[in-house]
Amino acid sequence: MTKILLQLVIAAGILSSVFVLTTAYAEICSRPCEAPTIGVLDNGQRIVENGLVISGRAFDVENQIQTIPTMTLNTGTLARIKLMVYDNDGVDALRTASITISDYQDDKNRKDMARISFNQAFTGVQTVDVMDKGGLLKDASATATQLDDFRTEVVFSFRPVKPFDTSALIVDLWDQDQSARTNVFLGAVKTTGKEMVDFVPGMPSQVPAPLKQVEDGTAPENVECRAGFELVIRTTGAPACVYPFTAEILRSWGMVA
Repeated sequence: MTKILLQLVIAAGILSSVFVLTTAYAEICSRPCEAPTIGVLDNGQRIVENGLVISGRAFDVENQIQTIPTMTLNTGTLARIKLMVYDNDGVDALRTASITISDYQDDKNRKDMARISFNQAFTGVQTVDVMDKGGLLKDASATATQLDDFRTEVVFSFRPVKPFDTSALIVDLWDQDQSARTNVFLGAVKTTGKEMVDFVPGMPSQVPAPLKQVEDGTAPENVECRAGFELVIRTTGAPACVYPFTAEILRSWGMVA
């Protein structure tokens, strides 16, 4: 009798443990755990059409790694890459969607040059992170638009600032259950054109004396001074370049305009 009671207690404990584990799993995955996708589900079922759009050209996403026609971007011209992201737990479950420009050979041999990442916290706060080791981009941004209960359109924008060779585009997606999916598009993008260099105006290394500039036809009020000096006009009409504190003293004495 005691043996039978002990077996019943053990069985009840096992059933209780199974119930707890099942309940915990249900809380983690309110639906069957499935990572966000821009194409097909784990079973191969297509759930998204035209999941990737680069500069207006749409692609169906078939496999984790696939080769697509190379899209040529131009330096200085705004480029857009759009993802159509489906999450079976709803749009609020999406946590991260990122694109990476990479010299990709395989998972162990890849050199990531630039990444733009859209992030959405549990509170709904949205942020954008940019990694640009190669100095390839400027004006990078990402915006997300809810299309329905399960689909989110994420648009990445940037301006290439220097040319780079044909590279892979890597898409990473994460949801609130830490379910992740990665798609690699080989030969997806390249950039042509001249490297963009921001022009920062500066003072000439040598500036002619104020009176010399006037002799050459420059109006006194348009005379250029060396860095750190201030233009003043004497009561005689002659220009002069002086230190700022000297200018204040001369003004207080009524010697300059």
